[in-house]
Amino acid sequence: FVIMAAAPPAAVSAQQTAPRARLDTAGMDIAVKPGDNFFLYTNGGWLKNTPIPPDRSAYGAFSLLDEITSRQVADLIKDAASAGAPSGSNSRKIGDYYASFMDTTAIEAAGLKPLRSTLDSIAAIGDRTALARFLGSTLRADVDAINSTDLYTDNIFGLWVAQDFDDPTQYAPFLLQGGLGMPDRSYYLDPSPGMASLRAKYQEHVAAMLTLAGIPGGESKAASIVQLETRMAQAHWSREETGDFAKGNNHWTRAEFGTRAPGLDWGVYFAAAGLSKPTRFVVWQPSAFTGLSALTASEPLATWKDYLTFHAIQSRAGLLPSAFTRQTFAFFGMALSGAQQQRDRWKRGVSATNAALGFAVGKLYTDRYFSPAEKARAEAMVANLIAAFADRIDHLDWMAPATKKEAKAKLAVLKIGVGYPDTWPSYAGLDVVAGDAYGNFERSQLFQLRNSLEQLGQPVDRSEWVMTPQTVTAVNLPAMNAMNFPAAILQPPFFDP
Repeated sequence: FVIMAAAPPAAVSAQQTAPRARLDTAGMDIAVKPGDNFFLYTNGGWLKNTPIPPDRSAYGAFSLLDEITSRQVADLIKDAASAGAPSGSNSRKIGDYYASFMDTTAIEAAGLKPLRSTLDSIAAIGDRTALARFLGSTLRADVDAINSTDLYTDNIFGLWVAQDFDDPTQYAPFLLQGGLGMPDRSYYLDPSPGMASLRAKYQEHVAAMLTLAGIPGGESKAASIVQLETRMAQAHWSREETGDFAKGNNHWTRAEFGTRAPGLDWGVYFAAAGLSKPTRFVVWQPSAFTGLSALTASEPLATWKDYLTFHAIQSRAGLLPSAFTRQTFAFFGMALSGAQQQRDRWKRGVSATNAALGFAVGKLYTDRYFSPAEKARAEAMVANLIAAFADRIDHLDWMAPATKKEAKAKLAVLKIGVGYPDTWPSYAGLDVVAGDAYGNFERSQLFQLRNSLEQLGQPVDRSEWVMTPQTVTAVNLPAMNAMNFPAAILQPPFFDP
């Protein structure tokens, strides 16, 4: 295998396309016996001499490739912004989205004006029916779809449209627990001193964000908000429970929500969420839905309104004046993750643009950095691996003939995507307005929700990609019998054409 020397961040140039593959003897620690600890033998020198960049909490080969890819993508986005692309084209949308996000002067001048209509809608909630309507109207596709220290979604429930486990030919609406400001229930319930300290800092952060927004009584409201989130955490499933596919595959009919999870007006909620047509849902954490729904009826309406106000501000902090961004980083970046320096604005701009127009950006990326020859080489490797695997199945002594037949039938329809999808998703329905960073984000979220809802009732597209080509990772989709290997991961040290 290839060992790669990771250069310090400052040494990574914008022109660098990939780390050079080589045997990195300087990164080794030959004082360690390989039989005692092979990892330290091969990587000990690199570990000793490579500092963690101040804007990260960890660093390694994935981080290095992410840094390189981000610089490549930033150059592509800047080119798109300056090229004078035709109105309505993907390149124009990419350029305008990024440029608007980077226009901090306009963002500072706008202040909280873009957020005002949302805050007014929350203030106008007068009863539990209105609460259900507002909660439904804020449902978005994918829980924590933009989970960073700048932009993230944390609605009380999340939607994921994916292949139904019981009927693999159809898409189903999966509903998942949500609503917590901190990563998961353990941050609220773990009695350890470290977690207790984080909870105190989180409450201080909530109060600070409310105060920055000019909302009176920040400290007392923060205490109520954190108390509500703690009760929500008590209803949540743990990460271990959530990872149990058999336990999570629960189908509820629309009518069953009222009896299985009383409290929330589900008819109003589904109508506001655009989910009036589906008759069955996959409820991944059923007891959490029962608990969260009950809280919408039992907790004071004023507390819910304060909670929604805070999260409306927090989820858009990266699009508000810098004081909100700095406060957000102070908690989510420094206190929660251990980073010492906020990521540069351009890096956050790349992340935001990728989140909104990921496959349009991916098309630019693969056109420049992933040649047809590289794709062909990787696909040839895949074909060889599948052929070898089929041969291994034929020669397995312990596998019965009927089982071999089933295994090879599954192998024959294994879908492995290399580099980028067969068909590029369209962004024709997404309006990107130059100078409107806040509106662009809101419209992109609604666009992604509409796209997800349109899949319901349609046959499953097994060629669909769940990550963009410029993402430095890969994924196995066992239910769909598919894998995605994005172009960005097909670089040294992971792949060298």
